[in-house]
Amino acid sequence: MSRYLIGTLTAGLLGLAVIGTTATARDAAVVAEEAAVLATEDAWVRAEVDHDAATLRRILHDQFIRNDSTGTTSAREAVIQSILGMNMTGQTLSERSVVVTGDTAVTFGTAEMRFAVPDSDDVIVLLRYTTTYVKRDGNWRAIALHMSRRKPDE
Repeated sequence: MSRYLIGTLTAGLLGLAVIGTTATARDAAVVAEEAAVLATEDAWVRAEVDHDAATLRRILHDQFIRNDSTGTTSAREAVIQSILGMNMTGQTLSERSVVVTGDTAVTFGTAEMRFAVPDSDDVIVLLRYTTTYVKRDGNWRAIALHMSRRKPDE
């Protein structure tokens, strides 16, 4: 009887170890994907500030659409041309979170964008954003962006 009990307990503990290992490996994979999405978002911000059209085209999916706080939608190339025409001096993202499910990810956060204005102080624009990413050929690409203006105290 004690051999049977020991065998059953051993098998049960091994089963729990396998389940725990699988859950840990899955969690590590999700954490890695979340980090990859946020790294893509960071590269996008750098590309905007640096006016790096090649990086913007690599990150923004061919079907990319932006919906801004005025309700205007813009396609990928119009967004890129708009960015290249801006005199952005900096951008800071905060309050970021990301949800990854399969080959789709959604990020949420706030942005503080700074623009140089001739003969004036920099203009600061505060936004809340939601971005949808899809994973294609191993790379995360932004396919949709929604931005809404926010008040300084939000």
